[in-house]
This record gives sequence, structure tokens and C-alpha cells, in this order.
Amino acid sequence: MKPDSTQHVADQLANIALCKIPIIPTNAATLSDQISTFFSSVFNTSDFSPRWYCGSWSDFHGWLYILSDIGIGAAFFAIPVLLLIVLRRRKDSPFPRIFLLFIAFILLCGLTHLIDAAIFWWPAYRLSALLRLATAIVSIVTVFVLYKTLPLMSSLRSVRDLECEIAKRKEVEEKLAASEFLLSEAGRISEVGGWETDLATKVRTWSKTVYAILELPDDYPLNELSLYSHVQQPYKKIAEAAVTAAIETGREWDEELVATTLTGKSVWVRSTGRPLFDENGKVTKLRGIFMNIDRYKNAELALNKSLELTTQNNVQLKNFTHILSHNIRNHATNMVLLSTLVDPEKLDQDNALLFEKMKDVSNGLNSTLEDLSKAIKIKESVVQSELIDLKTITEKVLDIFHTDLNRNNAVVDIYFEETVVSFPRVYLESIITNLVSNAIKYRKPDSPLHIQLKCYQDQEERTVLECRDNGLGIDLALHGKKIFGLYKTFHNRSDAYGVGLFLVKTQIESQGGKIEVESEPGVGSAFKIIFNGEDK
Repeated sequence: MKPDSTQHVADQLANIALCKIPIIPTNAATLSDQISTFFSSVFNTSDFSPRWYCGSWSDFHGWLYILSDIGIGAAFFAIPVLLLIVLRRRKDSPFPRIFLLFIAFILLCGLTHLIDAAIFWWPAYRLSALLRLATAIVSIVTVFVLYKTLPLMSSLRSVRDLECEIAKRKEVEEKLAASEFLLSEAGRISEVGGWETDLATKVRTWSKTVYAILELPDDYPLNELSLYSHVQQPYKKIAEAAVTAAIETGREWDEELVATTLTGKSVWVRSTGRPLFDENGKVTKLRGIFMNIDRYKNAELALNKSLELTTQNNVQLKNFTHILSHNIRNHATNMVLLSTLVDPEKLDQDNALLFEKMKDVSNGLNSTLEDLSKAIKIKESVVQSELIDLKTITEKVLDIFHTDLNRNNAVVDIYFEETVVSFPRVYLESIITNLVSNAIKYRKPDSPLHIQLKCYQDQEERTVLECRDNGLGIDLALHGKKIFGLYKTFHNRSDAYGVGLFLVKTQIESQGGKIEVESEPGVGSAFKIIFNGEDK
């Protein structure tokens, strides 16, 4: 309520009169005098009257004004307090100067409202003017700083952007966790672990798999170990030399060592390492993998031992074969020579017949030994391949069989998409000779002989030499497994010895190739020589 006690009636009337009397500025007082008077009388309110007495204020109107200013001022004071709490809790908040300027600006605004409410009783208009000036200055500075900071604020991501980034980061973290799990499981299953050593701090870091390989507990003090303390002699010297070379020259290493686990078990491990350098080129860290290769190494050692034993047995077998072949051939040759010294005419009929049979057996044995000797030489000898003109070799072979081909009205078709092959000349000539010879030998007597010779690349880009005929053919269901066997014949011919296909297969396989056959009785046969891919 307005102050209306009777002792102030005279003052009220004076104040009313003062509020209603216009004050006209005089030119007598200079600006400096006005400023001096202003600051010397900031708290002097004798020349002003309270706002209650300036104007026609009703109680409702006045208190509405007062309470509104107090409410605004209280809010303006509460906001800086909350902002200060935020700044204190979030020391990494962006733009702290803007926050502080806003706090000062809001506080000053609150003070102007509170002083405005107090003027209803305390007419401190000069103090109010100073507060408003301070508010104006702080407001302008805040606007200027805000304007300068606005581009940087605009570059900040929005809440939605941050939410999207958080969602993506969660997705990436989930994938990373899944990948880490898979990597950890792969390392555990394959027994491959990682390690790192800081040379400056001597701090060592091992993955769980390394602990498992060496059977160490998870809390084992690694700093009590050297990089090679778990390695057995003489491999420890190898490990020491590798680590020293890595530190001094920056050289990486990859060594197979024998380590001793905590329980005393020996295990083969593969240790690799590489140095890490600082900006001055100095080695500061060593990092690498540690792998349990005990199963594979033991298998390798067993395989090497078995291979060594097999090689030794092969050498012994080869020597035995040569000795046996040499001795038997000597005896067979002697038997043939002895048979030439005997005059069959001096023998009676029965002995002469037995002698002829013995002579045939002796000659057959000698021939068999010669064939076996050829096969052994093919398998043992290393004949160098050369680039051969297939057409030239083929024409040479066909010239040999020119008479037989003409006598049997044979037609020979040649289709060479590939004209050059890399193969031993003597072997290739022998192969084509045997294939053409067999086509002539096993022709159908009632049909003209037709031979097709082709050379092409199959679907696997291998060079194939094919010899196809329309001869008697072979029942593969009956003879397929023994078609390339030595002395295996499939037709009743006196000149069939079963050596040609055996030699063809031996010669092509000695160079890493293979032979395939397609045949049907009464239709014909096709033999495919597939050269080794490296010989193309």
C-alpha cells in the first residue's frame, strides 16, 4: 500500500508538486558540472520523489508493476546461477566467454528490474541510470562476441546429427566387438597371439593366447621375463641375436624356436617381430606374433624323417633294380649266345624241339628285359624339354608309315590349333609313332582306316594332343584298368606285344602330363595326351 501516514502529508504534497513542476535545463551548468553532480549524488534521492507520488497510481496498478519487476528480477538472478552450475559441471563446455557474458548481461537486467521496483519507495534514478548503462555496455559486447562466434556455432552439429552419429557409433562398436570376438576366437583356436614391448619403459603386453601357449596364469608378472627367457638352448641364442639386430639395425625376424612352458613342457613356437621407430628413427618398441606350431612342426619332422627313409629305400631299391637287371640280362644274353653255339641238326627230333622252345623262351626273356630296361631309364632319366614344331614331327612319323597307310587306303586328317609344344623331342616322336602304329595295327579289315590328329587347348587351358581312329576299339568296362599295363593286349594278333601304350604312358607321366582314353568296340578309340601346364 502507498505510505499515507498523516506526518508525511506535507511531504506528499511537496513531492506531488515537485513531480508536476516541469524542470527546464539551464545553460548555466556545463556538461562537466552535470557529470560531476551526477556521480557525486548517485545515492542522493532528495531531488526526486518515490514513483508512488508521480502519476496516478492505484494500489493494484502499483503493486502489479512492483511484483512483476521483482518476479522478472528473481528469474534473471536464477538463470545465471543455473548457468554457473552448468559451467562448473561441464568444464569442457564450448564458448565459455559467451556463457560468462550472458551471465553478466542477465544479472544486470535483473538488477535494473529490482531497482525499478525499489524506486516506488527509493527514488535512486541516478543509480538506475548507471545500471542501465552497464547493462547496455555488456549487451553490446555480448552481441559483438556472439556475432563473431556465430559461424563457429553454425558449424556445430545439431542434436539430430549427434544422435545419428551416436547410433552409427553404436553400430560400429557392435561390429567392432563382433570382429574383436571373432579375431580373439580365431587367435585362440589357431593359437596365434600378439605381443608388444616398450623398450623405454620395459613394459610388456601379451595377448591371452600367448599366456595360454606358455601355460602362464593371467596375473603372471611379465616384467620379470625377458623377450627370450622362455626359449630353450640353442634357440635362445637365435632369439637374442634376432632381438639385438631388430633394436640396432631395425631388422624384422621370423624364427621357429622351442619354448618351455611354465609346467616344463617343450613346445615348438613361431616368433615374429618388427621394430617401431620414433620421429628420430630410433627403435622404441618391438611388436610381433607368437604362434604355437608344435603340431605342424612335429608332423613336418615326422614327414621329413619318413621322406628321408623313403628316399633311402628308393635308392636301395633302385640299386637293387639295376643289379638285378644287370645280372639277369647277363644270364639271358649268355643263354642266347649259348643257344647260337648249338647245332640243332645234330640233335634228335625231341631234343631239337625242346631246344627251339628253350631258344624262344631265352629270346623272349631277353626282349622283356630290354623293354623293362627302357621303362626304368625313362622313369629315372631327366630329359630336357624343348619347343617342338608339332607338324614337323607328325609329318616325319607319317612318312615312316607311308607304305602301310597307302596299302590300307588310310585317310589322315590333321587339325592343329596349337602347333608348338614344349616336350622332349625323342619322347614326342615315340608317342606319335606308337599311337599311329596302334591305329594301323588295330584297324577294321572291312573299312578304310580314318585317323584324326588334333592339337588344341581344353577348357582348363591345357595343351592336348589327340589321336582318334575308327578301328576295332577296346572294351573299357572289361580292360579299362589294365589298358596301359605292360604286355597287356586286347586283340588276338600275333604282332601285339602290349609295350607301346605302356611306354607312351611312362613317357608322358615322366614330364608331368597324363594320358586319357575313350574307346568303344567296333567304333574306334581316341587317345588324349595332356601335356603338363608348365610345358605350354
